[in-house]
Amino acid sequence: MSRRASRLNDAELVAREYASEERFLARRVAFVDYVEGPNAEDLAFEALTEAAPGRVLEVGSGTGAFAERVRRDLGAKVTAADISQRMVELARKRGLAAIEADVQDLPFGDGAFDCVVALWVLHHVPDLDRGLVEVARALQPGGRLVAATFGRDHLFELYDWLDAPSTSELEFSRENGEGVLRRHFGRVERRDADATVVFPDRGALRAYLCSLIQRSDLADRLPEFEGLFRAHSSQVVFVAEKAA
Repeated sequence: MSRRASRLNDAELVAREYASEERFLARRVAFVDYVEGPNAEDLAFEALTEAAPGRVLEVGSGTGAFAERVRRDLGAKVTAADISQRMVELARKRGLAAIEADVQDLPFGDGAFDCVVALWVLHHVPDLDRGLVEVARALQPGGRLVAATFGRDHLFELYDWLDAPSTSELEFSRENGEGVLRRHFGRVERRDADATVVFPDRGALRAYLCSLIQRSDLADRLPEFEGLFRAHSSQVVFVAEKAA
């Protein structure tokens, strides 16, 4: 099966895609709610819990669901940052301190946070090294970045069934993320999350395909079927620590 390089770090594409929340939420169910087995979001939460942070920044915070969980369950002071005005608005509705900000130019002082969280967002950053320099700057010495992303074979069975190139060739992925992070952090640990995505019916699978940033046309290729559809979930959480 042929593959093509993703352009999910195109700034204009990202701005358009996240101007509203509907498609984002339709995708989110497939890598959080429909997962049976190790869940990358839970692994990220565990990595934060280990650090017992008092001050947490989430970049690319979306609607603020994870930031709200961190504030509620860990009692940390959480700041949510996103480039989308709409996402910031939704995070503020949860009572979060949320600002419109780009990870490539963070409006915080050096060492302002104990932990930074970046869940399924770093593959969208146009200049990833610049963004990671900013993350490391905003972390205190010994601080921790927790970042989640996808693997090359995420939902492979689905794309193979539809005879389509995989859309998971990312600038920051399970396969290349460790090397990228080691350019900016003293210690990097990879925690794989291999599980199964279970779409409850054809309607749920079609809704997911329609929400894709690339290849939403695949929804029109989806054959009729009854019952569940299962595919491999290939995700990862990287835990990177700034030198003390």
